[in-house]
Amino acid sequence: MSLVPKHHWQLTKPRYEQGLLTTLYNRSWHEALSIEPIEPTFENLDPLMTRVSEKWNWKEQDRYNEAALREKLAQAGTALYRLRDAREAEPVIGYALVSVVQKPLKDRFWSAANDVRVLEIDNLGLFPGNEGGGRGKAFFEMIFAKHFAESDIVYWSQHETHAPTLTGFYRDKMQMEHLATDHVRDFRRPAIKVA
Repeated sequence: MSLVPKHHWQLTKPRYEQGLLTTLYNRSWHEALSIEPIEPTFENLDPLMTRVSEKWNWKEQDRYNEAALREKLAQAGTALYRLRDAREAEPVIGYALVSVVQKPLKDRFWSAANDVRVLEIDNLGLFPGNEGGGRGKAFFEMIFAKHFAESDIVYWSQHETHAPTLTGFYRDKMQMEHLATDHVRDFRRPAIKVA
């Protein structure tokens, strides 16, 4: 079986607030960009995930079977967003799914103590052809701005993909701290073997 690296990242509230002071993170964005909250149901999520999956094959991940997604979407604190760019002919260009991390925390989320409020960005994906141009960073920042009011740490897990610059993006441009790397079943098309 082929495996793929899955990297785990975190951003703490103090680091985020420091980034706001140094203009690493923005407080405002191009007026055409927005995140639109929609009801977190499987019926709303599935077509959005299917669009991203056309290129990245996300729906083949073990954790994205329908029963698991319905359970996650029903949990308190889960939010689903359409990512919008009003300049585009089709303004919905992606989606984001975020959830409050359930206790007990997984080992890889070692820095979160029991009294810390933890949010996980389960997905933030742009539809094929909409990547690049700084919009991904802007959408991350919008989610940070909205959710750091009630969260102390934001987590994000990222698979190695056909976009090799993503790891550097999270580390360098987003200033996320790398926690760990696991190896999971390769769900991509075509599969890439990892030693």
